[in-house]
Amino acid sequence: MFETWGVIGAGLVLGGVIGAAVLLTNFCALGGIADILFAKDWRRFRAWVLAAGIAIVGAHVLDSAGLIPLDRATSLAPVILWLPALLGGLLFGFGMALGGGCISRGLARIGAGSLKSLAIIAVIALSAAATMTWLAPLQDLLGRTAVLGTFGPGGLHRIFGNLPFIGAETVRWVLVALLGGGALWFALKDSWFRASRDHLIGGLIIGLTIVAAWFVAGRLFETGGASAFTAINFVPPLGESVLSLGGRSPALFPLMLTLGVPLGAFIAGLLTRNLALDTFVVREDLVRSLIGAVLMGIGGTIAGGCTFGQGLSGVSTLSVTSFIATFGLIAGSIWGIRYHEAGGIWSGLKLALKRS
Repeated sequence: MFETWGVIGAGLVLGGVIGAAVLLTNFCALGGIADILFAKDWRRFRAWVLAAGIAIVGAHVLDSAGLIPLDRATSLAPVILWLPALLGGLLFGFGMALGGGCISRGLARIGAGSLKSLAIIAVIALSAAATMTWLAPLQDLLGRTAVLGTFGPGGLHRIFGNLPFIGAETVRWVLVALLGGGALWFALKDSWFRASRDHLIGGLIIGLTIVAAWFVAGRLFETGGASAFTAINFVPPLGESVLSLGGRSPALFPLMLTLGVPLGAFIAGLLTRNLALDTFVVREDLVRSLIGAVLMGIGGTIAGGCTFGQGLSGVSTLSVTSFIATFGLIAGSIWGIRYHEAGGIWSGLKLALKRS
């Protein structure tokens, strides 16, 4: 019983920290991309990169210290799911642009009083559940395109660790230094970003929360309290929460972490008087947002995660699949943003290729 309450508490606290940080610092992957495209402002994107850099370094420090079995993480499966990651990432990214933000942003907005975000998250949950069940054959079909581990293991450090005359651990830390350290350098080198207190704190808090989630999830996995092992991924808990109505039991820690995001945002909004009722204003906004939510639920399930699940947690393991999914997420977001400008799917794609 104590262990169960500990898992519940850890999930709610970590989720609450994310919700408060997202609400108060405006942390958002889609927002960072939009800021670059429209205002040449890289600060929000640098906050996301800062979080990724901290997550990469932190996850491998925990693994090297023997605190978590990172090689057993779900993102490091012995296959590279390149097609599901790319296609799902594109769908999710495009859906984010239509829906006005990623899942973490939507959950935080629910806590701040947004009925609009509540509807979007509900549709994401329903479409994720439908993809897990009705569209499972499609996932299996896409998964057959995977590159097997005999050709290339699931992590960059594993691939290059097979090279002769180079130790696997040496390769791992070289890559952590290049990718994790490079991400930190890219974010912190900019004086405008360093002077932006909210963006700097947002990236720092989110990155450290990812590391803390790795620790908790890793300990649960080693003690048999979890069958899957990842830090933070909002798509599976949303889909499984719907499927639980039919008897399936969702994993406790991810579910509590997901519920903690709106709770933390509510507390932060209450303390800062930043709560406001928000709903759909026009019919076009409703239709566009719900279509985006469907794409996010389907795409996030096919890709194996969202901007947190693949973009931060997955990338921190140096997973090749996660890097491909993240590329898809970014590309899909740019396409969706340009779609808003051009007013058409293909004209938006042409504009994205031309101007981005």
